[in-house]
Amino acid sequence: MKSLSAFPIAVLLALSCSGRGQRAEIPVATYESEAKSLTAGITSPGMSLAIVDNPAPSAVNGTAKCVRVASDTGRVVLSPFGRNFDFTLNPAVFPLKVIAPGKGLPVTMRLMPFREDSPYPPLEVTVNTRRSGRWEQLLFDFSGLHPEDNVYAGFELQFAEGEWWFDELYGPDDDLSSIALFKRYEGNPVFYPEGELNWRDAHIANAGILNPYQNPTGQWMMYIRGTGHTPDYHDQIGLFTQPADDFHPFGPWKEYEGNPVIPFSPKGAFDDYLLLDTAPVMGKDSVMYVYYKGRNYEMESHIGVAWSTDGGYTFSKPGHPWLDQHSGTGSAIYHDGKYWLFSGSRVYVSEDPLNGNDAEVYQTIVPGGAPSHFDDNVLWGTMVFRLEGVDKWFMAYQGSARHPDFPDRFHIAVSDDLIHWIKVQNSQPLFTRGSEGEWDQGGMWCPEIEEYDGMLYLYYEGWGIDKKIADRNQNYFEGHSSVGVASASKDAFLRWCGLME
Repeated sequence: MKSLSAFPIAVLLALSCSGRGQRAEIPVATYESEAKSLTAGITSPGMSLAIVDNPAPSAVNGTAKCVRVASDTGRVVLSPFGRNFDFTLNPAVFPLKVIAPGKGLPVTMRLMPFREDSPYPPLEVTVNTRRSGRWEQLLFDFSGLHPEDNVYAGFELQFAEGEWWFDELYGPDDDLSSIALFKRYEGNPVFYPEGELNWRDAHIANAGILNPYQNPTGQWMMYIRGTGHTPDYHDQIGLFTQPADDFHPFGPWKEYEGNPVIPFSPKGAFDDYLLLDTAPVMGKDSVMYVYYKGRNYEMESHIGVAWSTDGGYTFSKPGHPWLDQHSGTGSAIYHDGKYWLFSGSRVYVSEDPLNGNDAEVYQTIVPGGAPSHFDDNVLWGTMVFRLEGVDKWFMAYQGSARHPDFPDRFHIAVSDDLIHWIKVQNSQPLFTRGSEGEWDQGGMWCPEIEEYDGMLYLYYEGWGIDKKIADRNQNYFEGHSSVGVASASKDAFLRWCGLME
């Protein structure tokens, strides 16, 4: 590997896990993988950094490469790790291997918040070396300082004056899937891209489901977005069904032979390129509506709508957006004679199902305030549902402490009136992305929860590929969208929400 003497330099990131149910660590900084590069820098012109050959291979550290630091007590700044640290399953202890120029010399590690405007201060721990001229592992224990989950993501290292070498900085495992309330179906994904040159050969995602009481056909109906290469690359909306008297939550679902039921519009329309984020609803006089995010070739997005009077098979469009502004859809609800369209942190309420430009607008939930700070940066995908015998509205949503559009966790808010919402304060994750190497190891979207026979079934879009990759935190790494299902009992969910003992 090429040595660099000026900052910034490339620091390589590798990902690995030692297993669930026990302490698991992620190599945050090593120097000989094929993984994604991060950036390191120095804070003083009297310092130098270089990636060099290991000067003293041993049982403690037998790697071929490491970092040499010529220090004047300035700081080495490591750019933020690809995902914020969560200490739910592992203590806030960070091992680092060093060769020191003497015994009893201080090394200080500062744990840095991801956001520069964070209200949480850097945290600092100092450890003294025990050896000189040989590799040793130092443990920087921040647990007594009680660092907040999903707030910290970067490091600064400060060495005493002299020549140092360091390697293998470790952090806590970020896989929380084993403790989530909803458990994955072992046969996932239940929908995946397939076929050649059809409407869903690249991706399939954004499932919107209507149970037999929510549509005029009396069956289960699923509207779902497919991405395909015919006639060109487009996102369109198709329909799958199951009979009410022979329903199986994990499928199979029967594909409607006339798919896609809602195609892209002619060139020049607001939705001539992509149709995303399906939100179906049965409205007045049993007319079916599907709201969606329409995008044109200029990458401008608006909320669109299509309607059907034959039970949801043949659709028409009004020729204009439902809402003339950049936005997307979560859920559509017909309640008290009005149409409620949930979009991110807002709900639009209108008596007109075909035009929402005069809708009343209310703020619902905003980023921040959820357990573990997991949604401090962004939240989206607000999917609203009710449960039989429970006088509450529930909103499932996706969030991220880091990425604007690569969320890793779902959560729930509760409301009495569809306007004022309270996030559930339960530190147990509702549901998280899959483990490293699984089909849904990247991001996940659109948490659609359905009730059936005392159980709740969570349908969701997951991004990934069935193999380990260099950096699963990279937005839209080489992979594709598929749809999976997870389940939890209704009673367990209500207890999780604090609505049942």
